[in-house]
Amino acid sequence: MAAMLGRLRRTTRTDVGLALALVGVAYLAWALVAGVTRALVGDLISFSDVSDPALPLATRIVRVVFVDAGVALDVAGILWLTVSLLLVLRSSRQRVSISWPWFSALVQTLVAAIGGILAAWAVHLPYRHIAAMEAKETPWQRVSGISLPVLLVLALLIWVTFLVLLLVERARLNRHGPSPSDGLRTMYR
Repeated sequence: MAAMLGRLRRTTRTDVGLALALVGVAYLAWALVAGVTRALVGDLISFSDVSDPALPLATRIVRVVFVDAGVALDVAGILWLTVSLLLVLRSSRQRVSISWPWFSALVQTLVAAIGGILAAWAVHLPYRHIAAMEAKETPWQRVSGISLPVLLVLALLIWVTFLVLLLVERARLNRHGPSPSDGLRTMYR
Protein backbone atom coordinates (compact mmCIF):
# COMPACT_ATOMS: atom_id res chain seq x y z
CA MET A 1 0.00 0.00 0.00
CA ALA A 2 2.81 2.44 0.81
CA ALA A 3 4.29 1.95 -2.67
CA MET A 4 1.17 3.51 -4.22
CA LEU A 5 1.53 6.81 -2.37
CA GLY A 6 2.60 9.63 -4.68
CA ARG A 7 1.81 7.76 -7.89
CA LEU A 8 -0.47 9.12 -10.55
CA ARG A 9 -2.89 7.24 -12.69
CA ARG A 10 -1.69 6.36 -16.15
CA THR A 11 -2.36 8.98 -18.83
CA THR A 12 -4.72 7.62 -21.46
CA ARG A 13 -4.98 8.43 -25.17
CA THR A 14 -8.20 10.31 -24.44
CA ASP A 15 -6.39 12.48 -21.89
CA VAL A 16 -3.65 13.28 -24.40
CA GLY A 17 -6.16 13.99 -27.18
CA LEU A 18 -8.18 16.33 -25.00
CA ALA A 19 -5.02 18.13 -23.86
CA LEU A 20 -3.84 18.47 -27.45
CA ALA A 21 -7.19 19.94 -28.50
CA LEU A 22 -7.30 22.27 -25.49
CA VAL A 23 -3.79 23.57 -26.22
CA GLY A 24 -4.81 24.29 -29.82
CA VAL A 25 -7.97 26.11 -28.75
CA ALA A 26 -6.01 28.14 -26.18
CA TYR A 27 -3.60 29.34 -28.86
CA LEU A 28 -6.52 30.11 -31.15
CA ALA A 29 -8.07 32.31 -28.43
CA TRP A 30 -4.70 34.04 -27.95
CA ALA A 31 -4.33 34.70 -31.70
CA LEU A 32 -7.93 35.93 -32.08
CA VAL A 33 -7.57 38.40 -29.22
CA ALA A 34 -4.28 39.69 -30.63
CA GLY A 35 -5.67 40.01 -34.16
CA VAL A 36 -9.00 41.60 -33.26
CA THR A 37 -7.38 44.08 -30.89
CA ARG A 38 -4.78 44.97 -33.50
CA ALA A 39 -7.59 45.58 -36.00
CA LEU A 40 -9.54 47.75 -33.53
CA VAL A 41 -6.51 49.90 -32.77
CA GLY A 42 -5.66 50.06 -36.48
CA ASP A 43 -9.15 51.35 -37.26
CA LEU A 44 -8.86 53.87 -34.46
CA ILE A 45 -5.56 55.09 -35.92
CA SER A 46 -6.94 55.23 -39.46
CA PHE A 47 -10.04 57.28 -38.65
CA SER A 48 -8.57 59.71 -36.16
CA ASP A 49 -8.14 63.48 -36.13
CA VAL A 50 -6.48 64.20 -32.80
CA SER A 51 -2.83 63.65 -31.93
CA ASP A 52 -1.59 60.86 -29.70
CA PRO A 53 -1.04 62.90 -26.48
CA ALA A 54 -4.75 63.76 -26.31
CA LEU A 55 -5.62 60.09 -25.78
CA PRO A 56 -6.23 58.44 -22.44
CA LEU A 57 -3.18 56.66 -21.03
CA ALA A 58 -4.83 53.21 -21.27
CA THR A 59 -5.43 53.69 -25.01
CA ARG A 60 -1.82 54.71 -25.61
CA ILE A 61 -0.62 51.65 -23.68
CA VAL A 62 -2.86 49.35 -25.75
CA ARG A 63 -1.50 50.94 -28.92
CA VAL A 64 2.07 50.23 -27.84
CA VAL A 65 1.39 46.70 -26.56
CA PHE A 66 -0.92 45.39 -29.27
CA VAL A 67 0.17 47.37 -32.33
CA ASP A 68 3.73 48.62 -31.97
CA ALA A 69 4.89 45.56 -30.02
CA GLY A 70 2.37 43.15 -31.53
CA VAL A 71 5.18 40.95 -32.81
CA ALA A 72 6.23 40.25 -29.22
CA LEU A 73 2.68 39.11 -28.38
CA ASP A 74 2.61 36.85 -31.44
CA VAL A 75 5.97 35.31 -30.52
CA ALA A 76 4.89 34.90 -26.88
CA GLY A 77 1.74 33.08 -28.03
CA ILE A 78 3.65 30.65 -30.22
CA LEU A 79 6.23 30.02 -27.48
CA TRP A 80 3.43 29.31 -25.00
CA LEU A 81 1.87 26.92 -27.53
CA THR A 82 5.19 25.10 -27.93
CA VAL A 83 5.73 24.78 -24.17
CA SER A 84 2.18 23.45 -23.74
CA LEU A 85 2.70 20.93 -26.55
CA LEU A 86 5.96 19.78 -24.97
CA LEU A 87 4.04 19.24 -21.73
CA VAL A 88 1.47 17.16 -23.65
CA LEU A 89 4.29 15.11 -25.16
CA ARG A 90 5.94 14.55 -21.77
CA SER A 91 2.63 13.61 -20.18
CA SER A 92 1.89 11.13 -22.99
CA ARG A 93 5.16 9.43 -22.04
CA GLN A 94 4.13 9.37 -18.37
CA ARG A 95 6.86 11.87 -17.35
CA VAL A 96 4.58 14.57 -15.93
CA SER A 97 0.96 14.77 -14.96
CA ILE A 98 -1.57 15.49 -17.72
CA SER A 99 -2.83 18.32 -15.53
CA TRP A 100 0.16 20.51 -16.46
CA PRO A 101 -0.68 20.97 -20.15
CA TRP A 102 -4.34 21.46 -19.25
CA PHE A 103 -3.36 24.09 -16.68
CA SER A 104 -1.02 25.82 -19.14
CA ALA A 105 -3.72 25.99 -21.82
CA LEU A 106 -6.33 27.28 -19.38
CA VAL A 107 -3.99 30.00 -18.11
CA GLN A 108 -3.17 31.04 -21.70
CA THR A 109 -6.90 31.31 -22.46
CA LEU A 110 -7.51 33.26 -19.26
CA VAL A 111 -4.67 35.70 -20.00
CA ALA A 112 -5.98 36.18 -23.55
CA ALA A 113 -9.53 36.80 -22.30
CA ILE A 114 -8.44 39.33 -19.68
CA GLY A 115 -6.16 41.03 -22.22
CA GLY A 116 -9.01 41.21 -24.72
CA ILE A 117 -11.38 42.76 -22.19
CA LEU A 118 -8.84 45.35 -21.06
CA ALA A 119 -7.83 46.16 -24.63
CA ALA A 120 -11.44 46.59 -25.79
CA TRP A 121 -12.14 48.88 -22.85
CA ALA A 122 -9.03 50.97 -23.56
CA VAL A 123 -9.69 51.20 -27.30
CA HIS A 124 -13.20 52.51 -26.73
CA LEU A 125 -12.13 55.13 -24.14
CA PRO A 126 -11.32 57.79 -26.77
CA TYR A 127 -14.88 57.65 -28.07
CA ARG A 128 -16.09 58.69 -24.66
CA HIS A 129 -13.72 61.68 -24.59
CA ILE A 130 -14.22 62.47 -28.31
CA ALA A 131 -10.53 62.17 -29.03
CA ALA A 132 -8.65 59.82 -31.33
CA MET A 133 -5.16 58.81 -32.44
CA GLU A 134 -2.96 60.39 -35.05
CA ALA A 135 -3.18 58.67 -38.44
CA LYS A 136 0.58 58.13 -38.56
CA GLU A 137 1.63 54.50 -39.01
CA THR A 138 4.84 53.33 -37.30
CA PRO A 139 7.24 50.80 -38.82
CA TRP A 140 6.51 48.32 -36.02
CA GLN A 141 2.81 48.67 -36.75
CA ARG A 142 3.46 47.44 -40.29
CA VAL A 143 5.52 44.51 -38.99
CA SER A 144 2.78 43.64 -36.48
CA GLY A 145 0.26 43.70 -39.31
CA ILE A 146 1.96 40.78 -41.06
CA SER A 147 3.35 38.87 -38.07
CA LEU A 148 0.07 37.31 -36.88
CA PRO A 149 -0.85 35.54 -40.15
CA VAL A 150 2.70 34.23 -40.54
CA LEU A 151 2.96 32.99 -36.96
CA LEU A 152 -0.57 31.55 -37.09
CA VAL A 153 0.52 29.30 -39.96
CA LEU A 154 3.69 28.41 -38.04
CA ALA A 155 1.63 27.56 -34.94
CA LEU A 156 -0.63 25.32 -37.01
CA LEU A 157 2.41 23.51 -38.41
CA ILE A 158 3.86 23.01 -34.91
CA TRP A 159 0.52 21.73 -33.60
CA VAL A 160 0.11 19.27 -36.50
CA THR A 161 3.72 18.11 -36.06
CA PHE A 162 3.04 17.24 -32.43
CA LEU A 163 -0.21 15.52 -33.41
CA VAL A 164 1.59 13.37 -35.99
CA LEU A 165 4.41 12.65 -33.54
CA LEU A 166 1.93 11.42 -30.93
CA LEU A 167 0.06 9.31 -33.52
CA VAL A 168 3.30 7.73 -34.75
CA GLU A 169 4.33 6.98 -31.19
CA ARG A 170 0.94 5.38 -30.49
CA ALA A 171 1.18 3.31 -33.70
CA ARG A 172 4.67 2.12 -32.72
CA LEU A 173 3.39 1.08 -29.31
CA ASN A 174 0.40 -0.75 -30.84
CA ARG A 175 2.57 -2.54 -33.40
CA HIS A 176 5.29 -3.74 -31.03
CA GLY A 177 3.25 -3.81 -27.86
CA PRO A 178 4.29 -2.28 -24.58
CA SER A 179 7.77 -2.96 -23.29
CA PRO A 180 8.23 -4.49 -19.82
CA SER A 181 9.30 -1.11 -18.47
CA ASP A 182 6.13 0.65 -19.74
CA GLY A 183 4.07 -0.76 -16.89
CA LEU A 184 6.62 0.40 -14.35
CA ARG A 185 6.88 4.03 -15.46
CA THR A 186 5.87 6.84 -13.14
CA MET A 187 6.33 10.55 -13.36
CA TYR A 188 9.28 10.30 -10.89
CA ARG A 189 11.46 8.06 -13.03
